[in-house]
Amino acid sequence: MKRFYIFKDGVQKGRMETRAEALEMIRLWQSRETHSFLRAEFSIIEGEEEIIPYPSHQKPPRQKRGMER
Repeated sequence: MKRFYIFKDGVQKGRMETRAEALEMIRLWQSRETHSFLRAEFSIIEGEEEIIPYPSHQKPPRQKRGMER
């Protein structure tokens, strides 16, 4: 699933499904900035999101050794 990751000053701040949504969010954040000398730097990275599940917590059965008790 493709996502657009939004970064503000090198820190990830969010992700959107479309580039237009990401730009809209950045424009909203830019409109809220109060001082021109404190302007943040925004960037967008397009990437593929993949969910990695945890491995099963079940232990594999133990193999019998050559000698039994």
